[in-house]
Amino acid sequence: MPRFLKALVLVLALALAQAPLCGCAKLEQAKIALEASDRPPADLPADLHADLERLARVPGRHIGGSFPGAPSQADRRGWGRATQGSAYDPFDRVYYTLGSRQDGSSAMRVLTWGDGEEARTFVDATSFQYGRFPHQGLALYRPSAADPVRFFCCASQHEAKDREAKENTLVLNLLEWNKAAKTAEIAASWKLFDGKRYMPGFRMDPCVSPDGKWLVAQAKRIEDGKIAIGVWKVDRLLAAKGQPGAAVDAAGLAERVFVSPWGTRNIAMQSLATDGRCIYALHSSPDLSPHSVYVMDMHGRRLLDRKPSTEGLELYPEFAKHSVEGESLFFAEVGGRTCLVMDVSLGVCNVKDEAGAIRKDKYSRYSHYYVLF
Repeated sequence: MPRFLKALVLVLALALAQAPLCGCAKLEQAKIALEASDRPPADLPADLHADLERLARVPGRHIGGSFPGAPSQADRRGWGRATQGSAYDPFDRVYYTLGSRQDGSSAMRVLTWGDGEEARTFVDATSFQYGRFPHQGLALYRPSAADPVRFFCCASQHEAKDREAKENTLVLNLLEWNKAAKTAEIAASWKLFDGKRYMPGFRMDPCVSPDGKWLVAQAKRIEDGKIAIGVWKVDRLLAAKGQPGAAVDAAGLAERVFVSPWGTRNIAMQSLATDGRCIYALHSSPDLSPHSVYVMDMHGRRLLDRKPSTEGLELYPEFAKHSVEGESLFFAEVGGRTCLVMDVSLGVCNVKDEAGAIRKDKYSRYSHYYVLF
């Protein structure tokens, strides 16, 4: 957009403001909108620029669903709930994901990963539990094949069926996977954000870079509603870990905390991911609205606003869709290289009644995957 047009839009936004505070908010929103670019900056390192150019192309490349076969088969394997958090283990080549119920209980499911859905098989699932797994946000921490399977995630705000503790969403847990018991035990806890400055109940959605060196999480400032992004070195967190059940104050251990370039917009409503070079945020909703991916560097420089896309909407064209929702971003091996993948959950209206007619009040659940770069 020419500079004079940008200036004109800014002037109009200010002129339309009804009150000083409202005017500032409108001016900021107009400025954020004008700074959007669906192409990466030219001054980036060549490899990063090439990856972001691939990310900018829509739609992503479809690589199949969780399982071959009908959704009803997946339902019987405990996969009937939408994906809420994703973590890929490159050593065992398995994919961990969360699923939640409306009562706040959550479970973890395990899937053998492969380049296509024919290579993906259900492995196991935990029971739905309170106080263990969060609604969303799951990050594998396993630096080598010799290390145990562990996860970083925010603490569950649903401590019991009728007890909710929103302040838990500011606490980071380290969970150690217990395969035999089909659960994960809390090994350590940290409080990443101060509850007096940041809003309890806003999910941190922590993520860890594939090399295990960096952890990124978000919080919402109470004073102005803006989203803050925090960056930590994982080894510093582990060096300061306390006993299970006693959260260590880790706010001062952050390498940096900065305000999101998108201000108050919850760009990571669904998921955060990082590769140590950039932070990737996924915004999507349960209806048929598009998926949006936003990219910033590790210091908060805005790099890319990917064009809204509708991955998943093209699948099963013979049936109506109840929902098409981008649920998570994660890094996984596809075709021999580490790729950024988006998990899309679909509600497909293909459930029939006894007479063979499609029911309007029921739908089946699919999970499908798209390589973004």
